[in-house]
Amino acid sequence: MQLKRSLLSMTSQSSKLEKFQRAVCDRLDKTNAKLDQVIALLVSAQLLEECISPEGEIRDAQQCAEIVVESYSAGLCLSDELTSRTQDIEYQKSEFFVDEDEDEKDEDDDSDDDDGPEEPRLFSMAF
Repeated sequence: MQLKRSLLSMTSQSSKLEKFQRAVCDRLDKTNAKLDQVIALLVSAQLLEECISPEGEIRDAQQCAEIVVESYSAGLCLSDELTSRTQDIEYQKSEFFVDEDEDEKDEDDDSDDDDGPEEPRLFSMAF
């Protein structure tokens, strides 16, 4: 009897999980559709802006397409550069800066030394 109840409970939980997963997938599909619309609008706006050069000359479709492609490629490059620099900064922080948790442990250990305030340690040696 107890076994049947636990099996029914597990079946109920798995069906709830499946319903939740379906709901999440449906929400993601709707969000992706809206993001596709936003992207289409942004590209359309950029194309409209690029149809006329700053000098007032009308550009043909090929020139506008080339400008949009170059703009997209530049955006990808900037995104990659930002990601790379962020990773470099995270590496440098992990190698050279003292973690706050370690500072708190050091303060607890040095509680019997009351010689006055010490300057904060910003760097630690990675050796």
